[in-house]
Amino acid sequence: MFTNISWGNYTIVVVLLGASWYLFVGLRFYFTELKEIATGKRKFQFQSYPEIQTNLRYQESPDTSSSQSFLTESDQTFQDIDHLVERLKNVVADAAQRKLLQQEFVDYLGLVLTEYPSVKNSPFRSSVSELIVSECDKLESIHLTQQEAEAIWNEKN
Repeated sequence: MFTNISWGNYTIVVVLLGASWYLFVGLRFYFTELKEIATGKRKFQFQSYPEIQTNLRYQESPDTSSSQSFLTESDQTFQDIDHLVERLKNVVADAAQRKLLQQEFVDYLGLVLTEYPSVKNSPFRSSVSELIVSECDKLESIHLTQQEAEAIWNEKN
């Protein structure tokens, strides 16, 4: 079927399609910048990553300590959520393998949730509860609702 198309023709078509795509994106989203560069109002400047970091370091405002602490707290929360998601998936897999009863699973889940108190008070708590419900749907013997998952947070933490 494709024996009539040579590799040379294929390469030319792929290059032309790629170039037309980048031309479209450039004109669609960067038209004003390209126009300024073409008319000479603006010079094309390429900054490498270390130069951008250096420029950002000099532009920091005096209240960076409070913003840095907020970023550190939010980074820690995101790390906790990532770890909790991995733990929840492992708990569900373990429960499926050991064929736990629903109450045993709820107790096991409650123990895992107590290890992450920062997630309990975060805005991502409901999303984690939804994940718990969706992971429980994969099990045959254990089915939790959103309200039951929220109750586990309230009981065990």
